[in-house]
Amino acid sequence: EAYISKMTGGSKMKTCDVCQKPLGVFNKFRYADGYICKECYKKASNHFAETIVKKNLSEIKELCERYEATQTDEFQITGKIGNFLLIDEIHQKICLPNNRMVKKEAALPEFYAIEDIEQCRIEVDPKQSIEALEHKAERREDGTVNYLKVKLWITGNKKLAEISLISNPVRIKSYAFRQSLQFARKIEQEINRLTSYEETEGGSHEAI
Repeated sequence: EAYISKMTGGSKMKTCDVCQKPLGVFNKFRYADGYICKECYKKASNHFAETIVKKNLSEIKELCERYEATQTDEFQITGKIGNFLLIDEIHQKICLPNNRMVKKEAALPEFYAIEDIEQCRIEVDPKQSIEALEHKAERREDGTVNYLKVKLWITGNKKLAEISLISNPVRIKSYAFRQSLQFARKIEQEINRLTSYEETEGGSHEAI
């Protein structure tokens, strides 16, 4: 210990407040009470999707525990769309991170097998075709949208999963709406691509 202390200039090497691993210059992330390592930051920030600077140590530890409780070694991120969708094409799974920006509340990530996704659809209020809505947005027309979401029908879980992009009234001609609509379109296109199985690949599923 004396040797280590001498080598480090007499000061104790700083460690992660959660897992106690040594912290380096590029492996140090600040939160309200101190610093944590990149791995714990990944857990506490829900795959780097949320800020942790105002969270205290007990909150950080709870977030890490909740993250670990929902994780499986069989999920490797091969693609993502914003903070809304994580994709693992290796194990044929998707994850809805459910970060606070999307859910407006703390929620655990949801994992689904791609083969269990029966249908994907964009839903908007007031109801209208997405093509018409895109046309209105391009022309910067007046009007508001109360909510915009992507719905996933999950066969295996017998449930409906939702990705909420807009949950409060937003003007159609606003940048926020146009960006949200683009994300919704990208999510729909990616889900449809993932669930389209070609017979040449040995798949028995039909494209949605």
